[in-house]
Amino acid sequence: MKLFRIPLVALGLLFSISFNCNSTKALAKDLPKSPIALQDKYSALSNSTIIDLKELSANPKKYNFFTFRPNLEKLILSGEADTQHISILWYTIPNGSVGLHYHSMTESVYTISGSQKDAKGVYPTGSLYFNPPESGHKVSDSTGFFLLAYAAPPDFKNIDKIKPYTPVQINTLDPELGKKYVFTNPKSGVKVYNIPLDPKGGMSSQIIKSTSLIGYTYSGNYLLVLQGSCNIDGRRFMKDMLVVAKTIKTESYKLSATKDSSCMALGLSF
Repeated sequence: MKLFRIPLVALGLLFSISFNCNSTKALAKDLPKSPIALQDKYSALSNSTIIDLKELSANPKKYNFFTFRPNLEKLILSGEADTQHISILWYTIPNGSVGLHYHSMTESVYTISGSQKDAKGVYPTGSLYFNPPESGHKVSDSTGFFLLAYAAPPDFKNIDKIKPYTPVQINTLDPELGKKYVFTNPKSGVKVYNIPLDPKGGMSSQIIKSTSLIGYTYSGNYLLVLQGSCNIDGRRFMKDMLVVAKTIKTESYKLSATKDSSCMALGLSF
């Protein structure tokens, strides 16, 4: 019996190799799912960078930060430093500062960890604020890591153009967050708060809450998980995970809750 098994097995292997070489569809179908969701080349995730903000804060030297100002490092996530872009700032000393500068368009700042201070207030971990067009500020006594989005780069020359302004401020760690703001219901199981930003500022932002397993389409430049866990384009993301488009072109993400958790995320779009 052993004499007959050898050629049968060999024949089986030859058949398998011949079949797979002549059928790319069958080969693609049989591949295991990629842990980075690249099995679908049209997924927004394949055009995005995924960052664990906790890991980045703990190990910043693993990333390509550059010196932006004395004792202040910057990591560009999308766009360019001299135009609209998304970045992470890292104050490397306890009392970091940035001189007075002007914002011709809207600026968004989210405190990943640490604290930032300007004339309008102090922004500890979990704080989110937006400076409107024609605003400006001087930053002092700041330390830690911050996720920033600029509809236009900071301007250190035209500070005479700064006008009186009031930033939009949100504490994303507030347990009453969902009750303090007016959320709309675009679909069953999904609530959305459209943050009131100046339409001339070149930026929009939403806080999205979902208890639904059916995806809500968000077109934007980044999604940041604030609470629970979120399913984004078929992949699960926990709190403090950031999905950011690799370019300033918006991507369309499918966002939903997971089977064992509701989802709250911050979306931002140019």
